Amino acid sequence: MGHETYTKGRLPVGRTVSAEAPAKVNLHLEVLKARHDGYHEIETVLQTVDLCDRLEVTLKDRYPGGSPDITLQVSAGDWDVPADSTNLCWRAARLFCRSTGVSGALRMELVKAIPPAAGLGGGSSDAAAVLVACNHLFATGLEEADLEALGAELGADVPFFVRGGTALGRGTGTRLTPLPLIRSGQFLIVRPDMELKTSEVYANLKMGLTVNSAKANIHVIRPQLARFPRKTWPGFNRLEEVVLPWAPSLQRLVFRLREIAPIAMMSGSGSAVYGVFPDGQDTDEWIKEFEEAGYFVRNVRPRAFGVRVREGKASG
Repeated sequence: MGHETYTKGRLPVGRTVSAEAPAKVNLHLEVLKARHDGYHEIETVLQTVDLCDRLEVTLKDRYPGGSPDITLQVSAGDWDVPADSTNLCWRAARLFCRSTGVSGALRMELVKAIPPAAGLGGGSSDAAAVLVACNHLFATGLEEADLEALGAELGADVPFFVRGGTALGRGTGTRLTPLPLIRSGQFLIVRPDMELKTSEVYANLKMGLTVNSAKANIHVIRPQLARFPRKTWPGFNRLEEVVLPWAPSLQRLVFRLREIAPIAMMSGSGSAVYGVFPDGQDTDEWIKEFEEAGYFVRNVRPRAFGVRVREGKASG
């Protein structure tokens, strides 16, 4: 990019990319031990689904260096989602510029479809979308592994969304191993009007409870992926031990889903829960039941990839 001519410190660009930032569910989440840095070692099976936030990123001008000029507009309905420097999108853009030595005027427009503070990874996915979009707009040529490494500086779930699909997460969740893709099943995501902070959920996890409990590990789970979804699925979410006794309404919701779906559990640290139904099964009755109870409800498919960006504004 050495032949660029900056006028008054700016190079007009005026390019826009649009991105899909998918949600995830945890098909399994075991907490192995507490770490000295305040985080926890986990083993989790992550799956992207077709519930996506929409993000447009415009590079208006490019600068030869210095801090980027970032603006963020958020459309989130009744959800409380910040549009300032505390938003992960903002932080991702700033981190990308600082790490790669590029800069410019970035305008971001985010339309939320994934509920916040629900264990679905919406904010992390949005951050991954910004990293991928900036890599495209600035033509920095970073590989997926480079973007994942940057994402790990923003949050444990961010690296996964760069590639998406079906993956095993270890460490704090950032050490990723691809797994055979899940391509079947309907994921009925249900979320009451309740926000849970991941840090508080982990802080209340009594590690002693897990010592003598039955554990499903990846060696047990991997062979089951080809037959997903079946009632014999061995995965579980250890964080339910903390959240469900504290939130009886959420516990009732999980139990209800387990009555009607072969697989049902909380995603991440909640408050979203999901049931997985076989392809072709009519779920309209259950969707109506949960919607009439006032819950956020979406029936979505597994998604074989993570963030996707394309040139230009989103259609529609």
